[in-house]
Amino acid sequence: MKAHTGNLTATGPSAARLTTVGALALLLLVALTGCGKTSYQATSRPTRDDAEATKQITRFFEDVKTKDKLDLQEFLAPNFVQQRTTGDGIAKEQYIQTLPDLYSYSFTPITGLRYDNTLTATYQAKMTLLVNGKKYPKAPVPFLTTFVRIDGVWHELSNGNFGVPTK
Repeated sequence: MKAHTGNLTATGPSAARLTTVGALALLLLVALTGCGKTSYQATSRPTRDDAEATKQITRFFEDVKTKDKLDLQEFLAPNFVQQRTTGDGIAKEQYIQTLPDLYSYSFTPITGLRYDNTLTATYQAKMTLLVNGKKYPKAPVPFLTTFVRIDGVWHELSNGNFGVPTK
């Protein structure tokens, strides 16, 4: 076996490929180094954004009421979950395919808390609603809904309805 001494060099097309691969590897390394960084500060405070929360909540309720499955497909995040009072969590596709019958709704004032590209809304809704044949109370029931903004567009991540169905 022959031992190499001195510098290893390449010329011609091999050198060009080696330089390109090296440059791509360097770019990948630089990109990956920045991926784990965040501007999150544990002492940061959210800002109130009741108007944006109201706009997004209204969009969701209108889509459900009118059974606008195309808009829900766009609006709901891929990992959307609807948390039912029965304890069942329903994923996006199942939720869209089995939409409840929402006939009317009104809200108490919606509180929106925004931090960076996230939005959390708390509110109560008074609804005429049937889910799987079960009637939900018309009395205002509490909700918790979360959103994320990606490329300037809001998407709903989760919706928790804490109303108990009537018998």
